[in-house]
Amino acid sequence: MDTHELLALLVRHREQLRQWLDEDQYRHFLAMTERLREVGDDPERAGMAVMAIVRALWPVPDEAGVLAELLHADHRSIVTATTVPTPEAVLAALEELYAAPAAGEPDRTEAEAADPIAADPVAADRKAADPEGADSAAADPVAAVIAAARRRLLTAPSRAAAPAGSPAAGDGPADVIVLADPEDGPRSPEFQFDPDTGQPRDIVVRINRILLADRDPWGAADWWLGRNSWLGGPPASLLGRVPDDRLADAALALVEEGGR
Repeated sequence: MDTHELLALLVRHREQLRQWLDEDQYRHFLAMTERLREVGDDPERAGMAVMAIVRALWPVPDEAGVLAELLHADHRSIVTATTVPTPEAVLAALEELYAAPAAGEPDRTEAEAADPIAADPVAADRKAADPEGADSAAADPVAAVIAAARRRLLTAPSRAAAPAGSPAAGDGPADVIVLADPEDGPRSPEFQFDPDTGQPRDIVVRINRILLADRDPWGAADWWLGRNSWLGGPPASLLGRVPDDRLADAALALVEEGGR
């Protein structure tokens, strides 16, 4: 199954996805789907993004039928021919997924569709506080999800990114995750550093290189700080608590399943 076939399958099951996932799970899934729009023409990153989508959908129950069979199968066989989808194809899939009503919600009326802010009390409050931001979110809900995901990652403890070439920056561009904070500038999540030496932990550098942290810092940060079914918790919280090799194996499994 290639990327286009997976997107088509998800679109066909869009109503069920909204029923089987809670709001946080569904937003995380949409954020992972959006990541496909950011891979450019890189099939390696496309494969990793597809596997991130699959991992986000693991809560889907067995009664999901063919979709559950796919998601709960041997993940090494899910994407046998990863192709890089066009941004237009991913956006079209996302728009269809967003169009599905949430569990228990009625379909939107024509008036609500014409004015999504008015139909959403939370969005209405947001518009009162920030009219331009609310209009932007209504116009591009995908961008709103990505922005929310990145804000979540930026709430993790962090430090100002070290200058290139300094010991705290590591030996290579992929050694340390650097996130672009619109308010505070480049930041590096604190979990990456040894509390005694202030230098990058060896296992973090090892895994950041596996995750191509220089090319996809947000994806690498999400792996470290997000839920991980293999490990039973966010990998960053397990540093020093589980063997380093187990953390590395979990990262390698993601990359290998993505076709690397």
